[in-house]
Amino acid sequence: MILIMVVVFTALVAQSGVRSSMAEVKDAINANVGAGFTASASIESEVSDSPGPAGDLSAEHAGIDESLAKSLASLPQVARYSLEAATIAQPVGATPVPGSGGVQLDPQFAGDISVTGTSDSSLSPAFQGRVYQLIDGTHVGATESQAVIHREFAAHNNLEVGDTLALTQGDATVTVTVAGILEGKTENPSGLPVEASENHVFVDLESAQKLGAPVSAGRYFTHSAQELSEALKEAQRIAPELTLEDNSAQFAPVLQAIAGVDKLLTVLLLGLSIAGACVLTLVSTFWARGRIHEVGILLSLGKSKSNVLSQFAIEANIFAAVAAIISAIAGTALSGYLGRAVISQAGDEILSSIHLATSAADIAVALAWGLVIVLLGVSVGVLPLVTQRPKRILSKLS
Repeated sequence: MILIMVVVFTALVAQSGVRSSMAEVKDAINANVGAGFTASASIESEVSDSPGPAGDLSAEHAGIDESLAKSLASLPQVARYSLEAATIAQPVGATPVPGSGGVQLDPQFAGDISVTGTSDSSLSPAFQGRVYQLIDGTHVGATESQAVIHREFAAHNNLEVGDTLALTQGDATVTVTVAGILEGKTENPSGLPVEASENHVFVDLESAQKLGAPVSAGRYFTHSAQELSEALKEAQRIAPELTLEDNSAQFAPVLQAIAGVDKLLTVLLLGLSIAGACVLTLVSTFWARGRIHEVGILLSLGKSKSNVLSQFAIEANIFAAVAAIISAIAGTALSGYLGRAVISQAGDEILSSIHLATSAADIAVALAWGLVIVLLGVSVGVLPLVTQRPKRILSKLS
């Protein structure tokens, strides 16, 4: 009897701990998944009449009002944001990394590089998606006159963190300090050096604006994935003229998988409760039949059926108390092991830092539900015997 109770209680405590761990994982994912949206103006593609290699880069991005973009950042759901301004510039005293596609460029455009001004380069999609990784230095902000350059561009031009780089566009020239060096590559369908990752430079937003680049997009990240829907509604109300695009499709499968695990645990709890009650009912039936002589004598001596039933309940509670002590220790250890196994499979640093611990309240609830199952099983198993008349019980013994 005690062994069966231990198995049932341990399973209940373990599933309660795993459910708690999944809730912590879900909260961590909600907070760190990078849920957010991008606000941008319409794009008017106007291909240049000149046969230059940057013909497809001459599409004009209609700028958005910076004050309007900043007003979206004041939404209560928004935790972080970054404004971006993209343009093409020519480095002074430096040259782009040559392309490997063999495309011959007009000398007028051979020295072009892509420049992205940002108020926080760490929030760029390439960095958020870990396509780009900062290997030295720091990211750039809004007004620091700094730049993050590619490792190969730095090696090609003998640049290091702390060196200066001058960029020119038309009559405008800005000088920025190399604050960081990145590595990684994105797709370059055109094969043009100007669109290569090696020739992509991130600068502070103010420097890009000095080069004539208008604010073309705003990237906003919410406190959690659950707040994204409300943030989008508010943003649409404040700036209906902007195009809003969210990234919910990137993390929705993960949250759906966690919801699936939670449903599985619910089904497991229901199945475990039914199976535990059935087994305990069967065992209690044999337990009560083994004491049929005792029950018959007690009833014949005038003991009420409720007294006999309460005696069985007290004994069952004693068994349950012993099983609960053992199960609290074993179930906590098992739930911790299962929780760590699930997180280790995710392979994420943020999730790995979560401290998993089954709370005393969760253990108490699991054991209380286990006690209900025990009392139900014992009652169903013992009640058919107790409800019989003493004379009939004693006649079975003879």
